Amino acid sequence: MGRSRVRGFAVLAAGAALVLAGCEVSTIGAAGPAAADQAKADARTAQRDAVKAAVDDLAEQEAIAYRSQLRNDAGELVDLALSVTKNGTTYGAVGVGGQVVNLVEADGKPYLSAPPAYWKTQGVDDGQAEEYGKRWMFVEDSDLPLRASQVLTPREIRNALYDASLGLDQLADPVKTRLADGTEVYELALPKGKLQITAAKPHRVVSFDAGLVDGTGKAFGAGTVVSPGGLTGDALAQFKNGLGGAVDAFAQAFDYAAELVVLVDGNDLQCATSGSCTSNIKVRNSVTGADGRVSGVRILAKAEVSAPGLGSQTCTAEATAAPNSVVDVPCTVRFSVPNRTASYQVTSMPSATGEAIAAVDVGAIKQKIEAEFASLGG
Repeated sequence: MGRSRVRGFAVLAAGAALVLAGCEVSTIGAAGPAAADQAKADARTAQRDAVKAAVDDLAEQEAIAYRSQLRNDAGELVDLALSVTKNGTTYGAVGVGGQVVNLVEADGKPYLSAPPAYWKTQGVDDGQAEEYGKRWMFVEDSDLPLRASQVLTPREIRNALYDASLGLDQLADPVKTRLADGTEVYELALPKGKLQITAAKPHRVVSFDAGLVDGTGKAFGAGTVVSPGGLTGDALAQFKNGLGGAVDAFAQAFDYAAELVVLVDGNDLQCATSGSCTSNIKVRNSVTGADGRVSGVRILAKAEVSAPGLGSQTCTAEATAAPNSVVDVPCTVRFSVPNRTASYQVTSMPSATGEAIAAVDVGAIKQKIEAEFASLGG
């Protein structure tokens, strides 16, 4: 009986060994999927690290150029660039509604230059739109299609793109693609657009859809791809020089936001026997809500002069008046008078319009630009 018990023990021991062996086999079988899951997790971590490194690099730039393209009315692609310093100073162009709109933010004030077609979309009449298209306009923040100093400084673009990247599906596998030049990039499909980051170190932001950054869609247009790049050396110097050239033209800028009323206050018509008739048009202007912003008022006077038997003629004349003042603007027409004794009843119907001239100290602005760019290394 003793042997029988020993033999029974041996059988139980063998059974236990089989059970243990079964457990060991099961453990080895589970190692394959676990390794694959870890590889995917590592890939997602690598992508997150690349995104953070790339946007952090933008934050460290002294200035950034944002490059985009606009398809104009002729169907041609136009290259545009808008440059912004870390302090918010801005110079360059964006595409708005098929029009190239030039922007400047200097010394904390915004200016805009655009073709007549753009101003017409803002409700400006044809005559004024043509005049506005010839010069820079001093505008309010709300008149800008884009306030770059608030959304596109190096620090702000870093925060905007990083926040946008958090909308990525955290369980999705990273997607890589190659650009035309062979550069491999991560392509993040986010709720409001795509973000491309170089896959290799040093990681850089290659491009982003404008929809990813709040406040840029109106300027760049929905679906526009924007490529940011840091500016140093000669590129930074070109930024400064272009900005300085624009500021020089501010001496002729109008104040788009000024509340200006222009009225004809009188009209003294004088005619000579030669057929010359001069309308001395008295024009009054009133400027409100723009203390210190308006240096003068450009007055454009017009008179429609007519006489039975002689026909009608129109003249225009221009003058510059101080804000809240009255100015006489002479406007002359000449009739062809028959060589005989006769008298004619001449009438003159005057009208006037005006534009507020922005008070801009060009020299002071350029000095501040020089000081800023010197600190930036440009």
